[in-house]
Parts: sequence; C-alpha cells; structure tokens
Amino acid sequence: MKKIVSVLLTLAMVLSLVPSVFAADEPTITMRADKTEVAPSETVTLTLSIDQAFDADAVGFEISFDNAAYTLTSAKNCQASGATRLIFTNTDVANNSGRVAATYLQTGFDKNDPYHTSWAAKDWASFTFTAKEGVDASTAKFALTISKLLTYSGDGASQIQVAHNVVGGELTIPVTGGSVTPEGYSVSIPETKSVTTGETVEIPITISGKDYNAYSMRIRYYTDVLELQNEAVNNEGFRLSESKGTDTNKRPFSSITLIRYGEVAEPGVALTLKFTAKAQGTTDVTILNARVDERANSISFNAPDATITNGTTAVTVSGYTVSLPDDFTRTGAEGTVIMEGKDLTFVPKDPNYDYTVTVTVGGVEVTPTIGEDGTYTVASVNGNVTVTSTKIPKTFSVTLGDDTNGDATATYKTDYTFNLTPEKDHDYSVKVTIGGKEYTGLTSKKNDDGTTTYTIPGADITGDIVINSNKKVRDPYTFQVTFEGTGIGDVSNNATTVTENDSYSFTLTKKEGFTYTVSATMGGTAVELTETADAENANVVTYSIGKVTGNLVITIEKKSTLTMEVAVSQYVEIDNKTVFLVTVTGTPEEGKAFAYDNNVMYKTTAYGENVYSWLVIVDKNETFTVATAEANITQASATAEEVKQSYDVNETGVVDINDAQLTYDIYSGKYADFEKVSVRKFLRADVTKDKAVNSADAVAVVANYK
Repeated sequence: MKKIVSVLLTLAMVLSLVPSVFAADEPTITMRADKTEVAPSETVTLTLSIDQAFDADAVGFEISFDNAAYTLTSAKNCQASGATRLIFTNTDVANNSGRVAATYLQTGFDKNDPYHTSWAAKDWASFTFTAKEGVDASTAKFALTISKLLTYSGDGASQIQVAHNVVGGELTIPVTGGSVTPEGYSVSIPETKSVTTGETVEIPITISGKDYNAYSMRIRYYTDVLELQNEAVNNEGFRLSESKGTDTNKRPFSSITLIRYGEVAEPGVALTLKFTAKAQGTTDVTILNARVDERANSISFNAPDATITNGTTAVTVSGYTVSLPDDFTRTGAEGTVIMEGKDLTFVPKDPNYDYTVTVTVGGVEVTPTIGEDGTYTVASVNGNVTVTSTKIPKTFSVTLGDDTNGDATATYKTDYTFNLTPEKDHDYSVKVTIGGKEYTGLTSKKNDDGTTTYTIPGADITGDIVINSNKKVRDPYTFQVTFEGTGIGDVSNNATTVTENDSYSFTLTKKEGFTYTVSATMGGTAVELTETADAENANVVTYSIGKVTGNLVITIEKKSTLTMEVAVSQYVEIDNKTVFLVTVTGTPEEGKAFAYDNNVMYKTTAYGENVYSWLVIVDKNETFTVATAEANITQASATAEEVKQSYDVNETGVVDINDAQLTYDIYSGKYADFEKVSVRKFLRADVTKDKAVNSADAVAVVANYK
C-alpha cells in the first residue's frame, strides 16, 4: 500500500509540472460526431459544444463539408431563445456550396444600460448530414471555422475579439460500403507544384469527359503563402469572384468562385490559376466543388455535379527567379523559376530587331553565350537572374514595279507606302512578296488625281519587298445588275450581268392585292425604263433599258393594301444570317390572330399593349424592311399565345448557368434556325426587353443566378 501511495504522489507531482494546453479563462468550442464512419444513406450528427459560459454579441461560424459525399439534412440551434437565435444557411444553398454557416448579431446596445448576449456552457448547435447513395469516400472531411466571436466594449463604441479555443476543428468521417463508377465529367488539378519565392506558380484545372460549354467551381488557397494573380471579373461568358476567411488554426485563406459559359470547349485544361509565391514552405490549393455541362442540356436541364478526381495541389516554394524582358522567351523550359546549377537559355520573340542584351546573376553582370540560332545561354545559374535589353528595328530593300514609285528601303514597324500612276486603257493587278513569300495584307486608296496609294503595315515588313504591278491592256467591262425592294420575288428573266453598251430587260408579274413601284439607276444616276405590257395579261410587264454604260440597280417596291402598324428591328446575328423581330400593334378581328407567313404570332406585352411578335431569318446581304414584313402579314383564325419575359430562358423552372448558356448560344449564332430552339425561347432570351438579344441579356441572367 505504501508503494502504491508513493507512486500516485509522484505521478501527481509530474502532472502538476505539465502546462495547460489552453488558457483556463478562455472558453473551448468542441466539434464532435456521433459516428466515426457511415454507410451510404446513413446519417451522422455533428455537435458544437461550449465548456464554459461567455458573452459574445456577434457570432459567426461555418462547417465546410464534402458535398460529393454528404448532404446537409438539418441544422439546430441548441441555445434557442429570443436573444440568442442563430440564423443558419439555407439547406439548398449549403449543399450547393459545401458550406453551412450560422450567424448572430445583437442590436440595440445602450451605454447607459449595457447588456451582453450570454452563451451557456452546453451544446451550441448541431448539424445532421446524410451520406449519398453510391458513394465510397474514405477521406470525406468536415472542417469548422470560427469567423467571428465579438462583444461590445464597455462604452459600446466598438467590438472586441473574444479569446477562445477550438477542439476537433477538422474531422474525417469516411463513407464506406458504396461503389462509384464515375460518369459524365470529372475535374482535377496537379498533385504537386514547385516554385521560387516571388515567382508565379500555375495550377491548371483539367476537365475530363466530353466536350462542354459551361462550368462552375469553388477553389480554396491560403493567402499567407500564395497571392492570386487572376483578376476578379464579371464579363460576358466568365465570372471570377473571391472571398476571404480563416480556418480553425486561424490561418487566412481565400475562396475563388469560377463561372464559365459560351463556346464549346474540348476536354483538357479549362483554366489556369496563377499565384505569386509570397513565402517559402509548403501549402495547398483545393477544389471544393465543381459542376460541368454541355449546351444541349441548357435547353431543359440544370448543370450536374462533376467528379473531383484529384482536388488538391501541394505547392513547394524554392529555387531562383528568372526575370526576362517581354521581348524574350525561355527555350527548353517554361516559367520564371530555375534550379541551382541549371543552364538558362532564352531567345528573342521577334527576330526582326537587332538587340543589345545585359545579364546579371545574383546582382553580378555576366556575359551570355550567343548561339548561331539567335539564342542566349547563361551557364550554371547560382543566383536570381535579371535580363535587360534594347532593340533597333531592321531595314529591308524595296524593288518597285511598272508605273509605281516609292522609297528604296522599308523599316520594320514603320508603314511603307507606294503610288501607282496608271496608263490610260490599261489594267493593273498589284502583287507583293516579302522575304520571297506572297503577301496578301496590302491595302489601297484611290486618289482624286487617278493614282492609287498602297500601304504595307510596318508589322508585316520582315524581309526584302518586291512589287509587281502586272500591267496589261484593258478588256471590255461587264456591268453588274442588282435587284432591290420587296417585290423582287415577282421578277423573272433577270440576268445578273450585262456587257458594256448592250441593252437589258426583265419581266414583272404583278399580283392582286398589291401595288408596285419600279425604278432604276445606272452608274448611280436615275435612268428611264421602257414598259411593255403582255398582250394577253396586263399584269405581266416587260421593262427595258437601252445602251448600258454602268452598273444597274433596279428597285421594285411591293406594298400590301392591308392597314396595320408594323415595326421591324434587328434582333440577333447568326451564321451569315440576321434574325429580325417583326411586331404588329393593334387589335385583330374577333376570333382571329395576326400571322406572319401563315405562322400565328405571339402576344408580347413586354413590348407594349396589344403587341404581337414573330422572328424572321434572312441572309445578311438581304434587305428586310417594314414593307417586306407587311407583304407577309395576314390574319388567321386562331388565338395568340402570350410570351412573358423571364430569366428562366429554357423554361425549366430554375435560373442557372444553363439559362445564361442558352442566351449566349442564341446571340452567338449557334442555332441557325428554330428547329432545336423555338421562336418562343428565342423571344424569352430578350430578358432586358430592348428588342434584341446580346451580351447584356446573358450578364443579366448570371446576375440573377440562384
């Protein structure tokens, strides 16, 4: 018994010498789970508890979780009362972001009668999660972050931090027993990256699977080691936003949200994040969640979650920096980092300059080796490398052609001009070679004195220039015949060319219910037309022009006898075509609706009272006017369907990135007709109600993304 007592006393003395892990007067917040692992469809409850009472008038905390493995089912305030009511993140929002938060802020502090919000020494809040079906996630984690724990100062003038401790701030609760066969899209980043302090580390984000159009991602990095170089933007087709916080170890981090929509993209690197290494050591960049989809699904579906195959890049900061002028690029290696003892080789991006190069290594000037191929090499680098340079543009010879004049030399980056003075009754076809290769970037301007000035942009002068005018005697002219107006569809026997000094004629078959106006110009001047009516049908008329001495433009206007208020506006451009919006303002006859080319028009009150709309696709070189529209508008026995403008363009009931994608695809010309995307959805894409679909509509949809 004496020996036992002695051992216990000795043990007590030793324990008394061990310092406390936490300060005794600081509350400790503990996160615990009721299970150490779960199977698919089972639940796990995380509870936050407080070991001693404390005052805090402003509270904020969140739990991040693996939303590929778990779904938040419910959140509970364990200290619910009027003065301590926590506000939780909506469940749908939490599951979408993989973060559930709780906040509380006291209001109404009175310095003459101060009070504080007291939190009891018991459970604080609890969160229940359900493991997803078909998931096998051995590394599924939960992480607690206390973002705010403040109380009012004695006079109520400011808030001060409440000192506290955290236990169990990160828990790994595996989901076992499931089986996952990845389908659709997957997202990954490299496992490791190395960089030198002060230099840039690039983290490419790779999307695997099939072609895609849209994605949304959330990525976390630590700001004590890395600084983001990518700027926050909110442009057509892309958005990058950033928010900052601290983890359970009070380490600062930032979360990047990326949203992309637009042109089709192939599997591979979707985006490269760029960071500046601020300090030596190791850190990580982590993908928290990701969604990817293709444009075909944007018409009717929401974007699905992507599988994250490798979600963390471990970054190691080390090595020497390489600073090159913008005029040079490295060969045999990329980036701005070089390891000790390695050779640095660089080359001018533009060989059309003569360069003077200065190199320092560790602040000491060295002489690089210049190769026959124009490369510069610094051997066995043992310090930070800085390269500076000056440059002079090169000069090249010029060989002139027949009837041309200009300088005998041309200098890179300086525009070169020469003149052609044509001889009467001769044609010229000016051709140019630069450095022995055919050049097609030549521009020309005709002068009032009959000469022509040609210009070669300075950026294209990269070798000796040879000019050939290709002079020859002129052949007789062939003039073009162009028909314009709403009635050209009723014209026949209308050739598109006529030889100089020949006559020209065409036939017009006039239709009942329309009036026609016919006129013509020759070489830009009005010319008289001779009319000859058919002996058997007075509505068939032949028009003739005598000796032709210039290009003909024949205008035939056809006007309907119906009375209506019609407007036409350019709605959107598609591939080599234009979509026009046709609107009719008025009240159709009882039991009837306005129709365009036998298609019942939609009632569109967004454009005004009693306004009916239809969309017409025409070739870009085709004229479409009010008169053209009037000639195709009738009334049909039908009831007009109403189209109401909404950010839910694809009519799924939810506004998401696929609505922006569909809007983008419409104004980008991805749909050349109304077979896949109806006239109705085309009309719904005008969410700004300005009678056109453009980037402003897609940006407006993204701004209202839920």
